[in-house]
Amino acid sequence: MKLFVSALIAGSIAWTAAVAQGAAVAQATSSPSPGEPEITASGRGEVKLAPTHAALMVNIEARASTAVDAASRNAQKVEAVMKALRGAGVSEKDIATAGYNLQQIYDYASRPQTPEPIGFSANTMIRAEVRRLESLGSVIDAAIGSGATGISGVQYFASNAEEARRSAMSQAVREARTDADVLARAAGGSLGRLIALSSGGVSPFPRDIQFAGGNVQMRAAAAPTNIVPGELNVTAIVSGRWEFIPGTSR
Repeated sequence: MKLFVSALIAGSIAWTAAVAQGAAVAQATSSPSPGEPEITASGRGEVKLAPTHAALMVNIEARASTAVDAASRNAQKVEAVMKALRGAGVSEKDIATAGYNLQQIYDYASRPQTPEPIGFSANTMIRAEVRRLESLGSVIDAAIGSGATGISGVQYFASNAEEARRSAMSQAVREARTDADVLARAAGGSLGRLIALSSGGVSPFPRDIQFAGGNVQMRAAAAPTNIVPGELNVTAIVSGRWEFIPGTSR
């Protein structure tokens, strides 16, 4: 009997100690010590650039009753357009095939439920880098005049884009630091050490200009094409956290 009572007492003591320890852990977890006060602010920087060169997307299409004829006619047109691009001042290394598609054509207008095949269409997309922006309009005219059936759009680039990106990020950091300092002073304290600084990204680059209606079917015009490139905007966003030092109370 003494042994049984002693075992009960020992078990009761062990259980009480475990409960007390668990309660202490739970209290420590649910009531963390408050952290040091912080100031969070974000900034935005922007740099404008004049484009230095452009990329032109030229579409070429040929149709025929058979796939072989459609592909052959398309190849002849592509050769003529590439020759015209070179003649307009585009370097050989700046001309590349960006896409090719050969597919059967169906007549959906007269028989929408059971369309009938009426031939084949071969499509080629050429990407041409235009290094001299002042010749962009004449390059477009040369492509259209030699058999191109569409212009998908123009992308503008700047050779000093990386430098502009860094400059925009520097501006964003300075703005965030200035705003954080204003917040700290308004709260009756001052700004302490930098805790963290992150970039929210840089605006998309290069600038992509699409002609109205997407892939516009065009033909050689009597008047030369006039293309006026606009400015490129490089925008950076940053976010920072600083230590807040409270002012001395009076």
